[in-house]
Amino acid sequence: MQIPNRTTLRKKRNIFVHARPQTVPAAVLRFRLTWGLGGAAALMVAIQLITGILLNFSYEPTVQGAYASVQHIHYDVLCGRLFRNLHHWVGHVLLVIVFLHMLRVFFSSAFRGSRHLNWVIGLGLFFLILLANFSGYLLPWDQRSYWAVTIATSILEYLPGIGSGLLRIVRGGNDVSASTLHIFHSLHSGVLPFLLLFLMIWHFWRIRRVGGLFLEAFGDGDDNATGLEDKAGKKTGYKDRSVQLAARPHLFVREKAATAVVLAVLIYTAIFFNAPLGAQANPGLTPTTVKAPWYFIAVQELLIHINPVFVLLILVPAMALFLLFFPLLKKNNRFVRSLFIGLMAGYIILTFTGLCLRGPGMQWIF
Repeated sequence: MQIPNRTTLRKKRNIFVHARPQTVPAAVLRFRLTWGLGGAAALMVAIQLITGILLNFSYEPTVQGAYASVQHIHYDVLCGRLFRNLHHWVGHVLLVIVFLHMLRVFFSSAFRGSRHLNWVIGLGLFFLILLANFSGYLLPWDQRSYWAVTIATSILEYLPGIGSGLLRIVRGGNDVSASTLHIFHSLHSGVLPFLLLFLMIWHFWRIRRVGGLFLEAFGDGDDNATGLEDKAGKKTGYKDRSVQLAARPHLFVREKAATAVVLAVLIYTAIFFNAPLGAQANPGLTPTTVKAPWYFIAVQELLIHINPVFVLLILVPAMALFLLFFPLLKKNNRFVRSLFIGLMAGYIILTFTGLCLRGPGMQWIF
């Protein structure tokens, strides 16, 4: 039996310590610091990767076999219904959790200085999760998914000059067809998971690199919530990193408890609520109630009220540039804060309007 030398052991120990330090500031153990959103998102990404691999063993990415293979998974494969439901609902919940996580980072100002790059990486993660949800939306090949993808991709046609060509690239032709299914499946099961995993690891590494969680915006020097004192008996504030606790058990116990709660909620949801599956896709029959996927319905609603060319060429790029570079602007800028809140509130209001107040043909329900 070969005994590892000291250099090998030191490297392994350093890798473990970097992923999870031996000690953590007492302040970061406060639940309201992060609400557990980042850890919940990481857990859900892991669930998506595992369930996606399992589902892919039985899924057939062809027009003739996709719908039947989803039915087979749901009714015949051992635990297939559970894994499919889990994969479906976790994908949607993950979008909400990452969105809330971004709001938490913004309102705690944890995006400035050396943390700006991590904010950009987080935006990239959110974009990849959107693409992963959208590419997986088509895979059941039922009426709902087929026409939702048809409507969502047709938005590209509004781009002057390049819209039609870009639409043909995304669909693999003029219409949503077998080529589209092949492209979406390749992205969903191959390219996007790799990129998502890479960015997520980089994201967590960057957090460790800049010193862990951001603490400045929390607390006013009173540490009654933790009841901790320094050696002189003086209360220490949440901003103070001098009070260190062992990661095991203090951090690990909290992480295990949070993981158990999140898993319980997700599994119970998957047990009692089935992922939707309508009639098989029929390109010749357009349903009257079809809409874009809920996370894109805000764009569909916006195009009803504002010129599509203005939205796609000016408004959307301007919003993207703002989200990427506003951390470089002056600290405590009220205009930036108000603009960010307005953008997020607008997205929520447009999504609610399109989902709840629009009926067949995107007409008002009242």
